[in-house]
Amino acid sequence: MFSTRQFEEIQPLVEISFVNLTPGAVGGSNTVGVAGACKLGNAGSSFPATFALGDQIEVFPSAATATNGVVVSGAPTATVGTAEFNFQNATGGSITPTAGATYMIIATRPLPTVVS
Repeated sequence: MFSTRQFEEIQPLVEISFVNLTPGAVGGSNTVGVAGACKLGNAGSSFPATFALGDQIEVFPSAATATNGVVVSGAPTATVGTAEFNFQNATGGSITPTAGATYMIIATRPLPTVVS
């Protein structure tokens, strides 16, 4: 649990957004990349996310999303609020994650005083 002071220090540096993705089949020992524009509030929102190059993002599938063993990661692209999402399959067979599934993105930005 964060104290009020800690929350005020970290809150401006964290952003939560959502995106719907359909990667298709991910072959065994392969990675499939899918670009997606993230939205604040929910995937149907009209407010674009504001993370950018240099920010770190973590990708979390919704509870209803069946990734079936596929690991999902992401990285910001040159377009603000857009990321390239990588669906990685380390198994021997092809896996198809749920089409049109919603993923939550947590973006963090390092403090300028920490990065020199």
